[in-house]
Amino acid sequence: MQETKQDWQYAPRSQDMEEIINRPPSWITLYGTIFMVVCIFGLALISYLYEYPDTVTGDLVLTTIDPPRPLEAPDDFPIARLLVAHEDSVRAREVLMVARSLATFDDVFELSERLSSNQDQSDAGLSNFFIPPNWNLGEIQEAVYELQEKQEMYRNLRDRRLDGLTTRELESRITRQERFIREQRQLQSRLEDRLVRNRAKLEQEEQLNTDGVDNRSGLITARRNVERTEDELNASRSEVRAASFDIELMRNQIDSYRGGLPSSLNQAGEDLRNAYDGLKAAVAGWENNYTITSPVDGLVLLQRDIRPGRTLLRGTSIGMVLPANAGGIIGRIDLPNKGSGAVAVGQRVLVRFDSYPYLEYGSVEGEVISIGRLPTGGITTVEVTFPNELNTTTGNHLEPGPLMEGEASIITESRSLLQRFFKRW
Repeated sequence: MQETKQDWQYAPRSQDMEEIINRPPSWITLYGTIFMVVCIFGLALISYLYEYPDTVTGDLVLTTIDPPRPLEAPDDFPIARLLVAHEDSVRAREVLMVARSLATFDDVFELSERLSSNQDQSDAGLSNFFIPPNWNLGEIQEAVYELQEKQEMYRNLRDRRLDGLTTRELESRITRQERFIREQRQLQSRLEDRLVRNRAKLEQEEQLNTDGVDNRSGLITARRNVERTEDELNASRSEVRAASFDIELMRNQIDSYRGGLPSSLNQAGEDLRNAYDGLKAAVAGWENNYTITSPVDGLVLLQRDIRPGRTLLRGTSIGMVLPANAGGIIGRIDLPNKGSGAVAVGQRVLVRFDSYPYLEYGSVEGEVISIGRLPTGGITTVEVTFPNELNTTTGNHLEPGPLMEGEASIITESRSLLQRFFKRW
């Protein structure tokens, strides 16, 4: 009878075959065990020797010990004049740009200089503080008029100029001053009409210049015509105001004759000092509203689109000022509070700068030098120094740039795989 496949599979084996299967050679067991022990020992050694770090990551900005000062528009700021160029050296408090205003910047600047350099603060000195009538002071003109009125009042009481005049002589002077005021009003009307025409002509010339027409000469002439007419109009208004005040003084003198009312020189002096302080405050307010100044000595870097005629919205970035004595280069890391407790001074930092691809240039090694104690908005500030400057791990040298950004990894601890395994258990 022929054997089936199933019968062949389960046929009894010989005694020799059973012995070979059930008792493998002793050398296989020995060397196999040795090989397994060596493999386990090798893996344990590798796990002990191989370390990888615990890191805390944050965004880094490259700066200096004395950091750059950002420039922003404090309010909507239509640029009328740009007084510096990109990468110019500037001084602290130097005016960088001027906004469009009713006043002429040069006149306000000269007035500010005279106020700051005025050494005679006595009543007599303040009464002689001179402001040219042809200056265009725009928004602060009222404060100037107030000071000039108080000056005239003080000088009149001090010198008793009107005491020797009779009532009839005073009335005659009042009549002449009133006639002078009417003439000036007529002149102002003509000047205002001329100013409207000159401004319209200036707008046409500016539009032609914007369209690419080379009309430099016509543009300069139009601007001068506008400035000259404004100066004449302001001078006339100043004279009218002075004449009106003279009339008021003379009428007060007539009333004093009739009523016997005494005048106080001390009160006039106090009013004069208050008006002088008010003018200084008005000038300071104008400078705050219509100028942008440099906060420190240094180098100004302007955005490319900063130019006269552009209107900056509130908070618009204008550029920055690099301090003249900025100190060494450091990095500032905005570190999330989560995990920041493991960061300590002296720890290594690896920085990958965005402007230099990591795979090509490598990373820069730094060291933690300080940790902010007061987190703000869930962020802790960490400062990093670079002992090897900006030399990378691949031997490249990076050129620092203002506020260059990158990703920083702070190495808080290095442990082997074996240590991590046993720590879990």
